[in-house]
Amino acid sequence: MNIVVLNAAGHTVVRPDTTLKKSSDDFYAPDFISRVSWSPVLFARISKPGKYIAAKFASRHYDCINYGMLLYPEDFIDGGEDGYARACCFDHTSFLPSPMYNPVTLGREGNRAELRRNGQLLFSTPFAQAATVEDLLQEVSRYCYLRTGDLVCLELQPRDELCRRDGDPCRIEGSCCGNWLMDFKIIF
Repeated sequence: MNIVVLNAAGHTVVRPDTTLKKSSDDFYAPDFISRVSWSPVLFARISKPGKYIAAKFASRHYDCINYGMLLYPEDFIDGGEDGYARACCFDHTSFLPSPMYNPVTLGREGNRAELRRNGQLLFSTPFAQAATVEDLLQEVSRYCYLRTGDLVCLELQPRDELCRRDGDPCRIEGSCCGNWLMDFKIIF
């Protein structure tokens, strides 16, 4: 299982499954990490494999969706491709919670996803339209074969600083459609 990401810059990146953090266990930053950035994501689970999936057929290839967040250890990102690649592969940095939602929730009025840091709203969005997920699958399947069980993510904004070693404690809470999504701390 891979985590295929269309990042905010429009590039397709593949994260290994070792980055997946399904539960809300706390994230313990190693001593060599002093800053952590983040990006909110909409993601879908692939239920039927494919390559070069046209948007009009994409609904046949995923069975559920949800919102989550990707973490990036900023100490690795030095402006070069190697640093960004190392940051994308860092263990337990893809917070993609389960259970996921049926695609019928897409576009429904009143469905929202929210993320908070220390009780303050970080990100809020109404549920995406089905066309957003379908366009995502079309774009990333141009570059890689999507297998059953893969998670395909769309970064919803460029990465931004979340917390730092010498800063305030960082507790992340998330909800989706009024249901609990995630609750964890980033501990330095």
